[in-house]
Amino acid sequence: MKPHAIARYIFWIVAAFYAYGALVHILNMLSLTGFNWGEAPTKWQALDIVYLILDVTVVMGLLSGARIGIWAFFCAALSQIALYTIFREWVLDVPESFRPSPEEIGYLDTLVMFHVITIAVVATALWLRHRRAQTA
Repeated sequence: MKPHAIARYIFWIVAAFYAYGALVHILNMLSLTGFNWGEAPTKWQALDIVYLILDVTVVMGLLSGARIGIWAFFCAALSQIALYTIFREWVLDVPESFRPSPEEIGYLDTLVMFHVITIAVVATALWLRHRRAQTA
């Protein structure tokens, strides 16, 4: 398989994961994920809106080959790593009725690893695409 084809498939796969993320934000907003979104902390509501916009931009950008998709991807991935590590206490500083269980808090570590891996994978795809452009 040619490197540019591999890069394209990588972008499609990452886009699929981000489409799932967008769906989760929509389900949150519809109060279909276990809490009433209208009563959720304002920061959670704002994060759902921001990440829905970023996720949709990533999906559309990666599928269409637009650079904005790459920029949105790195913005989303890096900011979520920061949110779930450096700013974890801020994210989880919510009223008692919204406090996540220990399992849900542990899931944040999984999300951090997901974003680290996708950054490495997308960087590899960009390198493959750049290498193809250099040999063309």
